[in-house]
Parts: sequence; structure tokens; C-alpha cells
Amino acid sequence: MNIKWTEDEREYIRNNAATMKDVEIADELTIMSGRCVTLDAVRKVRQKLGIMKKPGRGVCALVYSPPEEAKADLSNWENESDSLQTISDRSG
Repeated sequence: MNIKWTEDEREYIRNNAATMKDVEIADELTIMSGRCVTLDAVRKVRQKLGIMKKPGRGVCALVYSPPEEAKADLSNWENESDSLQTISDRSG
């Protein structure tokens, strides 16, 4: 069954993903909403929101990745540094 998630429920996941386990979030949302919210449902919404957790049991830390525009800037910088390295190799 597909659950219609409210913005408040999504916000709760965003705000608590770094400090709570998904199962704890599911339990709290079950109490708050009055319907059964499963671990898998919370995990799926969290992943759709782009929030990734570090692997491991009991780990509540999030994995951070740079935004797409920062990745593009980084790849341009890497390409420039490769060409500079090639030039310095030829001159040496």
C-alpha cells in the first residue's frame, strides 16, 4: 500500500535522520500519525529525500556528498590540474 506522506512527516524525517535510527523514526511516526509506519517505508522516503546514512548497526550518522554544482567545479579543477601536470612533465 502506498502511503501519502505529509510535509510534516517528511520534515520530521529530515530533522531526525542524523540522530535517530530509521526504526525509531518509524515508531514515532506511527504514534504521531495513528497509522502503521514501517521501517522500510521510512527508509524509502529518506532515500528519496536524498538523505543517506553511513552503513553499520546503530550508526545514526549521515553521509554527506557535495552538491552537484560543487562536483562540476571539482571535476573542472581536476581536469585543469591534469593538464598542468602534463605541461610540467614536458618542461622537466
